[in-house]
Amino acid sequence: MTRRRSATWSRWSDERLLALRFRELHLSRPAAWVERCQKLLLLELADRALKGRPHVWLAEEWFSPRGIPGFAIPFYLAHPRLMQLERSQMHMVEGGTPASCMAIMRHEAGHAIQHAHRLHRRARWRQLFGESGAPYPDRYRPRRNSARFVRHIPGWYAQSHPDEDFAETFAVWLRPGSRWRTRYARWPVALAKLTYVDSLMHELRDVRPPVIARAKPHSIAQSALTLGEHYRARRHAYRNTPAGWLTL
Repeated sequence: MTRRRSATWSRWSDERLLALRFRELHLSRPAAWVERCQKLLLLELADRALKGRPHVWLAEEWFSPRGIPGFAIPFYLAHPRLMQLERSQMHMVEGGTPASCMAIMRHEAGHAIQHAHRLHRRARWRQLFGESGAPYPDRYRPRRNSARFVRHIPGWYAQSHPDEDFAETFAVWLRPGSRWRTRYARWPVALAKLTYVDSLMHELRDVRPPVIARAKPHSIAQSALTLGEHYRARRHAYRNTPAGWLTL
């Protein structure tokens, strides 16, 4: 298996690398430091006695498909050369440091736990977060001063969709030392969501989840898309986002 620093394409120019198809990267695992983040995440879940253990795979971006108790890690976190390419194309590397990677993994773990236990079917979940089946928007316009949502990932991400609201709330609850009761004491709606998540996760302690699928949708291992096509689509989405709006 071609991996990391031994990859032939790691010495290629950006132009040549952008012509490569995802499956031609021959990568199936993230970089070692990302795998350490994943192991830390699993320890955090184990410390809370949660039986769900999200599996991971490489795809174009961070996401957790509906009905799958796992999440995808973006391909660029598999090799330093790909992180360099991501920065040159998008001017940032989402999850490119251990701290930011852990923050996003806690968020994605929230999705995975939701899917594993079908939490969105619960009446109280829907009352607090909304309907999980609502269409995902391509973009959203956050209310930057709203106290109804927790703040975890930059960009007021909890406001984009009910599932994201739950995942962000879960991430704040899961992070060791977050002191969420104090931090959100004056935000009654956000605090109610956190208190519910705290109660719900205590209910799920040592409960084996009913959904255990290990599918890996949109894995780069099967993708014939070129890296150049991928980045052109992403830049197009950003260029066509109105001022004051954010792209999912």
